[in-house]
Amino acid sequence: MAFLDNSGDIVLDAVLTDLGRKRMAEGNFRITQFALGDDEIDYRIYNKNHPSGSAYYDLEILQTPVLEAFASSNANINYGLVSFNGNLNLLYMPTLKVWDKTVGIKGPAVQRTSSGIYYVSVNAQTGDALKSALDTAHGAGNGVGYYQAPGSGDTAIYIETGIDSLNADPPRTVGRTNKQAYLSDQHLIDNNMDISMDTRFLNGVAHPSPANSQWLYPAKGDSQIKIAFGSRVRAGTNRIGISNYGTAIVPTITTQISARADGSTAADDYSAINGPSGVITCLSFTVHPDLKDSAAKYALYGKTSQDLFSDGNTYDYIDTTVYAVGKTSGVTAHIPIRVVRKV
Repeated sequence: MAFLDNSGDIVLDAVLTDLGRKRMAEGNFRITQFALGDDEIDYRIYNKNHPSGSAYYDLEILQTPVLEAFASSNANINYGLVSFNGNLNLLYMPTLKVWDKTVGIKGPAVQRTSSGIYYVSVNAQTGDALKSALDTAHGAGNGVGYYQAPGSGDTAIYIETGIDSLNADPPRTVGRTNKQAYLSDQHLIDNNMDISMDTRFLNGVAHPSPANSQWLYPAKGDSQIKIAFGSRVRAGTNRIGISNYGTAIVPTITTQISARADGSTAADDYSAINGPSGVITCLSFTVHPDLKDSAAKYALYGKTSQDLFSDGNTYDYIDTTVYAVGKTSGVTAHIPIRVVRKV
C-alpha cells in the first residue's frame, strides 16, 4: 500500500497481496490493522544549513519519490513506523547495534564478523576447518572468535540497545541518570526481543539467562561481565510476515554501563552504544538438520563446493538474514549469517 502525490491530491494506492485476493474472493476480506513505513526516506539529507532558511530544511525529503505498492507480502515495509501511545516526552529514540568487540567475557566470547558476515558451522569438521582458515585470515589464535559452532557455547552474536549518536548526545553518565531519564522512564527498555530466522536453515537459538548473567561496568572498580546461557528456544510463530520465517522470543540483560568519573573512555570497550546503554543479549543458533550431511539445500538455496578461503578446502554455504526486533521499542537490526559445511 502506498500514498502517491498526484498533482496536489493525496491518493491511496492499495494493492492486495495473494492472501488478500484470496480473502476477497472468499468474501471475508476485512482490514483490521495497518502499518506505516518510511523506507524510501534518507533523513541524512535534512539540511539545517539551507541558505533559504528553515522552511527549506526538509525540501529534499519532501521531494523524495515514494515507491508504489508491492503485491509481495515480504517487500512492503522493512522499517515500519512505531507508536508509543502518544508519549510526547520522547526526545531520543533508541537503536539496536550488533557487536564486533573484543572484550573478555565470563561466558561465550563475542563473535566477530569476517568480511561483514557471521559464520555458523554445521558440524565439528567444518568448525575445525573454519578455525584454521580464519586463523590465517585474522591472526593465529583468533580464528575461533569468527564463527560459532551450534551447541558449543564458545561464541555468540551480541546485540545491544541504547541511545546512540555520533556526538554522544545525550552522553553516558556516571550515575546512569541519562539511562533512567531517556530509556527507563520512557518505557524503552526491551526486556525481550523477537529473533526471526529462516526456518529452512536455522530453527532455534540459545540465549542468556537474565538471573545468572550481568553486564556491569561501574564508575569505579572493575567490570563484572558474566553471561550464562539459559534454555534454547525454537523458532515458532512467524511475526514478521516473510515467507519461511519463524520467530523466537529471547530475554535480555539490562546493562549497567556508567561513564568514568575521571572522563576516560574505557567504558566504550563494554558498550557499542555511544550514549546511554539499554539492554544486551547474545545469540547462538541451531542449524536445521538437513544442512549437516546433505548438499541438497545448499544446491537449491546457496552455493556448493566453493573455495572460500584459498586454503585447499571447499565448502557448501547458504547466506541468510536474521532479524532482531525489540519487543517494546521496535528497534531493529539485520544480522547477516552464512551457514557453512565443509565438503
